Amino acid sequence: MEVFLRNVPQHLTDWSLQSQLKPLMDQLSINEATYQCDKRKHKNIGHITFLHKSDGDRFLARHGEEVLPEQSAPAPNARASNPPNLFRDGQKKKQHPRTKSRLFIMNKHIPCKISNRKPSALALRSMEYEIEQHQQRKKMKKQTQPEKAEELPVRFYAVDMSCGYWVYIDGSLTFVPEWTDMNPCHAKFTKRSLVITMPNRRTKVRIPFPIIQEMVWSENGNIAVTLNSSPTFLNLQSGEVEDHLSAAFSSFTLESLYGPPQPVQYLRLPCIDDSHSRVSGFCLVYCFRVQDTKFRRGSSFSDFHGKIRKLKNKELINLSHYDFEILSPRAAGMAPFDNALAALKTLLGNYHTSGSMSFRLLFMLQRLAYESYLHPRTVAILAMRLHQVFSDAKMRGSQVPISEDAFKKLFQWIDYPSPHGDPRKFEVDGIMEYLATAEAEFREGLAVDSELFTETDSLIRIYRAIVTPTQILLDEGMEAKNRILRKYPEHLDYFIRIQFSDENGQDLYFNSKISLDQIYERFKSVLARGIGIAGRGYAFLGFSHSSLRSHSVWLSAPFYYDNQLHLPELIITSLGDFRKINSPARRAARIGQAFSETPYTVSLDDYQIQVVRIGDVERNDRVFSDGVGPISREAMEAIYDVIPQSKRFPTCFQIRWGGAKGMLTLDPSLKGCQFGIRPSMEKFATVDKINTHLEICDMASKPIPLVLNRQLVKILEDMGAPESWFFEQQDKEIMHLRNITASVDNTAKFLKRQSVGDAINLYRFLRYTNLLGIDYRRDSFLYGVVNAVVLKELRLLKHKARIPISEGMTLFGVMDETGYLKEGEVFVTYDTMDGRHDDPPDDCDIIVTRSPALHPGDIQLARNVIPPDGHPLGELNNCIVFSQKGHRDLPSQLSGGDLDGDVFNVIWDPNVVDVVRTFPPASYARVKPLELDRPVESSDMANFFIDFMKTDHLGVIATRHMILADQRPTGTLDPDCRKLAELHSSAVDFSKTGHPVSLNQLPKGGRWRPDFLAPGPQAFIHNKSVIEMDQHVERDEGDDEDDEDDEDGPRHRYYASERLLGKLYRAIDEQKIWDQDVRKTLPQGGASFWDLLITAFRERVSTIGPIEWQHRSDEARRLCHAYEDAILSIMIDSSEHPGQPLKELEVFVGFIINKSGVQTRRQRDRSTRLKDEFDRITAWIMKQMRTPASSLATGHTSQFDALELCLACVHIGCLKQPIQITAYSRPIAQEVESFRVVAACALIRELNLLEQGMTAHKRGGGGYVGVR
Repeated sequence: MEVFLRNVPQHLTDWSLQSQLKPLMDQLSINEATYQCDKRKHKNIGHITFLHKSDGDRFLARHGEEVLPEQSAPAPNARASNPPNLFRDGQKKKQHPRTKSRLFIMNKHIPCKISNRKPSALALRSMEYEIEQHQQRKKMKKQTQPEKAEELPVRFYAVDMSCGYWVYIDGSLTFVPEWTDMNPCHAKFTKRSLVITMPNRRTKVRIPFPIIQEMVWSENGNIAVTLNSSPTFLNLQSGEVEDHLSAAFSSFTLESLYGPPQPVQYLRLPCIDDSHSRVSGFCLVYCFRVQDTKFRRGSSFSDFHGKIRKLKNKELINLSHYDFEILSPRAAGMAPFDNALAALKTLLGNYHTSGSMSFRLLFMLQRLAYESYLHPRTVAILAMRLHQVFSDAKMRGSQVPISEDAFKKLFQWIDYPSPHGDPRKFEVDGIMEYLATAEAEFREGLAVDSELFTETDSLIRIYRAIVTPTQILLDEGMEAKNRILRKYPEHLDYFIRIQFSDENGQDLYFNSKISLDQIYERFKSVLARGIGIAGRGYAFLGFSHSSLRSHSVWLSAPFYYDNQLHLPELIITSLGDFRKINSPARRAARIGQAFSETPYTVSLDDYQIQVVRIGDVERNDRVFSDGVGPISREAMEAIYDVIPQSKRFPTCFQIRWGGAKGMLTLDPSLKGCQFGIRPSMEKFATVDKINTHLEICDMASKPIPLVLNRQLVKILEDMGAPESWFFEQQDKEIMHLRNITASVDNTAKFLKRQSVGDAINLYRFLRYTNLLGIDYRRDSFLYGVVNAVVLKELRLLKHKARIPISEGMTLFGVMDETGYLKEGEVFVTYDTMDGRHDDPPDDCDIIVTRSPALHPGDIQLARNVIPPDGHPLGELNNCIVFSQKGHRDLPSQLSGGDLDGDVFNVIWDPNVVDVVRTFPPASYARVKPLELDRPVESSDMANFFIDFMKTDHLGVIATRHMILADQRPTGTLDPDCRKLAELHSSAVDFSKTGHPVSLNQLPKGGRWRPDFLAPGPQAFIHNKSVIEMDQHVERDEGDDEDDEDDEDGPRHRYYASERLLGKLYRAIDEQKIWDQDVRKTLPQGGASFWDLLITAFRERVSTIGPIEWQHRSDEARRLCHAYEDAILSIMIDSSEHPGQPLKELEVFVGFIINKSGVQTRRQRDRSTRLKDEFDRITAWIMKQMRTPASSLATGHTSQFDALELCLACVHIGCLKQPIQITAYSRPIAQEVESFRVVAACALIRELNLLEQGMTAHKRGGGGYVGVR
């Protein structure tokens, strides 16, 4: 049933209207889950949809408009020049009876009656879904925790608010405000955030709990929160707010604090006002003075203390009681913050000019101030002390007294200021003492550390910065090389990679309620001005296509090379001729080829490789060879010399050469040492003689197992694929996940398949401990590793429909250079990886597609053809070969694909291939790039970069497509879905054409979403390695349903989808699988895992001989410290925000855990690098354990040297003292647990080698005895 409302306040929305009606519905015993409001902002009408007609009837009986009796007719002689029941043209108006309103909301009469339209089916399904979810959550709560009384948010009324920093004065923690607002404000602790509302400024300060390091409260009502990153500042847009709302804010009272806030349009700000902008990115302590009503009455502080107790009981944040003083900067003996910062930058610039300290050291000094580790004045004094120490050492002719690597340990050592912290960590004398200790420790393990952090052929250390709406955070880390960095190896510190992100390290997400214009203007000004670091000015240089998508860009500082000053313009000019490209987007894309990561390069001169230019294969205005060329066997073997052996022997390579990009594929008919470049591969002109290296971006070294996604599932459903096939594939994977922890053998196989701990053979380690009868689950870290990997796969399966297909594969696409394949034919070939994958398909029909697929014609059928024995195509591997014949090339039919590095999905399961029908592929007109009527300048490309960030709506379009495809009867065939597919294609091309897609072009999506788009339970890592799933999803009982203070984005209503994706989604009970099959009860009592394992090691070692390990303790400690330093560095370098480092568990498994579901694009990219770096470190540390330094130094080896050191490393790893973690410790202050795991893996390997009778000189192979 639906009820129609008139005269509704225009500023109300769905949620706020529902909140206003809730007390009235409660009086009628109408459950809030059984009605929904539909109210468009700026309209004065609304609707209420009731799930049950009886509820609607009761509501109207109490609040429905009352029809009044008709008035008597006017006297016959009364003048009626314009009768009220007639229009001007004399037509009779429809008569509406006079009514009286019985519904009263916000001082307005709201007439309501039964609606003329039928209730929305989606609204009814949404309410049914919410009731079911509510019941499930209630049931889960009863099982896991006792029922609690509903608690409202904790609120404080404050007379002012300040932003500043902590200092220690005579050992006492003191707050120093740098900015103060003397107007009243309101602080509210919701479920997820502290929200401070400043009515006089029409501003909200939103502080998520994870960034609150500590809250300090004093008896006199002062509350200060220490943050590890900046809060979010939101300003109410004046033009959008109703007059009565403005009046409500201007007459701000205590009573009004507890009324529901009204949703309005916000403007995201980088600061509260101009004065605050001086310190908003640096001063991360916010203090407000609470003035409660009971304070003013002169009575006890019971109300204030009661609220503090509530906060403690909620356990949302760390609380400390401490009566701190508040002093002005002058009274505290401090200069104004911005003056101190300017003085510091000048000082560092002078030291850089004089060359008295290395730039890396100066970079880290500026980082200490920029990331709020120390006050700029303290950093300046520290810099002067270091300068003096360095000068004295230089005069004496002694070595550098404090190394850069020892100095870097400060970022782990310095805590957050706290009432119970150590003041010496914030004083120069204390810091210098620590640096001396750190330097001594570093020199002890110098050989170890220096080799571990040495740059490789493919990786280099670069400087990085993160630009957020309020801050510029500095960092450094390992990155893959690109052409520009490879060209200037002696000037790498003149380049810096800038990442633009939100305060939490994620992308700035589109939210219709919040304007981000001022944030993007800030980003644009950063690129226009550049970034100054220690006297160097870094200016915009360029970006690759992938970095554009991830919102990162390269900057460079001026430097001399070949007796020439290199500014960004000269660096770009040296790459090629871009003068004829007048489109900022296209020019940026072409220049971006030089920024593509190319880990491996082959010197053309060294291998005498020739480059030949050949023509494209074209027909019907289609390029069948778009982006691909041939390479001879001899040239291919030259590539084998520079890539790791782990890459095997690929036959297809993604390359960059000068202005050319694309794929090279083996053509056995090519003689000599050469490769071919086609016109479709050349994107800009260069001089061949300067293109001396072939750069390798990627290669087809192994096949990629096929997993479906939601878009493919939906199109296949519309093509007629049977539901039973999808459930069969999903059930197979569910059974696999449920059985992973059923036996250690299953667990080991799973870890091997997921490539977790590859470098240390972790899967073999678990099998070995199982043979000993030792349960790995006794070790919380190993248990957490397995749980984390299972959780990742489980969530991908449920929330992304990532269903593995055994008779399917994902492969690079290339063209048949021989002309053997006919139109519509392909050849699928790949390595089965020693039986890990099923054999490739025989001659049969197969499904071919490419992601992203939105148009129903993006999935096509082809005929797989096996070439005869001895045919050249038979020498290719790990690719799908497309025909060069026909009316239109097949890759372009699949989401507009080409052959310059695209990967394609193939399925050959006859149960689905034989029954689907196909639809004509899309054919979109080519869009001419947006061009200027003048030469493109660097600023044009920088502005395009920011404009791309603002209008990159790929995700919004794809989500809207999924919603409409679920709701429309014809699914992806619906005209609106086809339109969205075309808009998505345009959005993909935006990076090259410069034509953005406006959200106004999108078909309307409605208020409801299918349940498979709903967020899942949140996952958290506790105690370093214990993973817990929280049943709180988006909203929960006890939330203020009208409270938008707690919102990260728009709220949505969900319904149970009746389509295949909804059925697959609901078929997986992730909480049940997690509780019953993954997180099984841990073994209780008895010896620990490591006690049992060490005992077993001793027994096994004793059979070899009297092996001692104590004399290797110092060497083992050095290796342990080096490993821990490396892991802690990765935890910072791979995180999305330096103040919120990763957990060791995430580093070990090689992926970042997203607490609210599956990974974001940025997290996926970082996870790939994270895994590579962890594998590199563990492989290196294993090598060190098995080649003791003492043996290398003396040249005298014993067959027991490595065994002794490995045994010592295991003992040292187990004997470490736990780190004392406090509320004020930096998040990076974590105990590293995985060293002993790595050491144990190395020890087992050494024991096997000795028992097999191998000598130390032949060490390098082997395995675990009795373990496969």
